[in-house]
Amino acid sequence: MSLIRVYTNLTPSHASRIIGQIRIDNGTFEQIDQGDGNFTIIARFPVPEPAAEIPERDAKEFGWMKIAMGELGQKEVVGGADNPRIVQYHATTSLGPKPDSVPWCSSFVNFCVEKSGISGTDSAAARSWMEWGRATRSLVPGCIVVLKRGEPPKGHVGFFIGKEGNRIRLLGGNQNDAVNIASFDADRVIAKRLPPSGAVSAVASDLNRWLAALAVA
Repeated sequence: MSLIRVYTNLTPSHASRIIGQIRIDNGTFEQIDQGDGNFTIIARFPVPEPAAEIPERDAKEFGWMKIAMGELGQKEVVGGADNPRIVQYHATTSLGPKPDSVPWCSSFVNFCVEKSGISGTDSAAARSWMEWGRATRSLVPGCIVVLKRGEPPKGHVGFFIGKEGNRIRLLGGNQNDAVNIASFDADRVIAKRLPPSGAVSAVASDLNRWLAALAVA
């Protein structure tokens, strides 16, 4: 079991200090260039296993989060070429392998969900996720969040990471043309979705442990 911390928008000097502290605490880390001069660091620290097992009904981690974190840093290619990874995101939807200039936030979510072993919406439309799976009243780390953006059918979709006052942070695609963690007004949320009942990823593990471990700095 590992404790995970995600640090975003770090300047080079701040990133160096964070890395130094991670090493002192015997942690491991992945440093990702955000493309804007700043960095995202995903740190993992060893922690003891809990003494008691968590009830099975609460033991569902969203397997797509590991996949989504592994995609951090993917971004559109400037010029006539396309990022082949983003083309792959589109290929999991009914659009097929489209260029990275085609809006791809929903394609990214669909890619991550389907790679985790669960059927997505197969749609490149963000609002297609509004009826997917089942609703949740609260924002659960890892849940799929749909945001309003202009008039329907426009929208945005990503994975909930955490809150900061009246704003939320989403790990998503096509956020400033890249996969990153970005901040949005919480009042834009129009749907919060969990997997369909019984749809558990083949790589799923304990959600409660992940929730206890995940701290967003």
